[in-house]
Amino acid sequence: MSTATLAKSEQTTLKRAAPRDGRTDVKLGGDWLDRWLMELDQPELRTYLQLAHYYNTRTYHDTQALSRILPGKDGIKALERLERRGLLEVIRKEGQFHYHFPHRDADGYHRAERARPSLSDALAFQERMSEELMALTGQDETPALRERAFKRYPQLREEYELYESAADESAPRWRLWMEVSRLLIREFEQRYGSLREDHGELFKEVSAKVLRHHLDVIDGVVGEILERVQTLFREVHDTWVIAPEEEEFVGLPFVRRQAQRYGVGPEQVLLNTIEALGHQGKVVVSVDEGGHLASMVLPADTGLTKSEERVLFLKPEERQTTDSPRNQERVRRSRNKYANYLIDRAVQVLADFVAVGRVRGIDVWLERIVDLVNEQLSLLPMSDGRAIVQLEHVIDRFDAVRQGHRSRPASTPAPLPAPARPAAVARPARNGAAPRPVRAKASRPKAGTKSRPAGAAPKKKSRGKGR
Repeated sequence: MSTATLAKSEQTTLKRAAPRDGRTDVKLGGDWLDRWLMELDQPELRTYLQLAHYYNTRTYHDTQALSRILPGKDGIKALERLERRGLLEVIRKEGQFHYHFPHRDADGYHRAERARPSLSDALAFQERMSEELMALTGQDETPALRERAFKRYPQLREEYELYESAADESAPRWRLWMEVSRLLIREFEQRYGSLREDHGELFKEVSAKVLRHHLDVIDGVVGEILERVQTLFREVHDTWVIAPEEEEFVGLPFVRRQAQRYGVGPEQVLLNTIEALGHQGKVVVSVDEGGHLASMVLPADTGLTKSEERVLFLKPEERQTTDSPRNQERVRRSRNKYANYLIDRAVQVLADFVAVGRVRGIDVWLERIVDLVNEQLSLLPMSDGRAIVQLEHVIDRFDAVRQGHRSRPASTPAPLPAPARPAAVARPARNGAAPRPVRAKASRPKAGTKSRPAGAAPKKKSRGKGR
């Protein structure tokens, strides 16, 4: 081959070569060269450099990709020798390979000594932590169980003895599984938290499990709050509660101690507590500075049977194969029953506040309840975006509740020092005319009549004979 042909061939090769990507550079520190260059044979060195070069291009390498990087059997054998030397860790999962370089530091340089923790150790630690916490949460806390945990984690014994000596009546309980969770999660983050940046895809599964343990701790903190909800919340009744303002809740000594001890934000504790109260079927409300009704969170329960819930909350993809005219009617009935349940719970609270003059603008609140219920219904799988509940549905139910409110044995909020006279309920008029007040006679249900579900069509009147 002539010199001109060789030069032309080299130019063609350079044109076809991919542009340089700085992320794939293999930065070998001088200490790495002094320590490893003389110990590695040629296949081992080539294997290490090839894997380190392609490391940042993808998370997992399958067998076919590995064979292109390491052709021949020597490459596979060299890979195994690198693992035995501790220069490389290979995480194998379903025929794919993930590589971890313990000697690569945060700046990308490969060093003689280990520069980062072991990924295999992190996975093993997480598995042991999950097994231990699952075993602890399934057992009752006894002195014998506590003593076994103290032998394994001596620092917990010191914390327990100090806690018992300084605890007062308002202090939260010392719970073994929460203390062990806090200790292990903190240790995991301190040891292996630096791996998250370089091993995001692989570490995602590990982080999800650690997060699950952290959420269990939050649930434990919320459980402590619920046990003291009578003293931590402003007012607590059978079906609704008045939640404190965020600044007031965060400033409570009990909440601060719980949040600091378990590393949970007090704002997050408040949100989770409100959610937990909703799952208990309570309406959570807040009041303004004057003590008047300011906001309302509808309960998370449905008032439906389990069969009705399965029908109503069936996923759309499941509905396509199981839908039928009969099933559509069941969905409609369950939806209307759910809507009526939410309306009833909301107007009961509104009526309680109206009874003691702690509502500003009843008409505004009736419209707000319409929006709250429709927003809740819009989350259903078969929702088409239409507003199912209308204002007249809420007004009719509110009138009925007001009529029976005096005889209803429900607790009401404490009256204000100077209760204001509740405003008359007004129906919205048509054509922009002024609203007209509702008469008491119009709100009384006639004898023998049944209430119609929200959104249900009125029954057609049958014609009499002879017409």
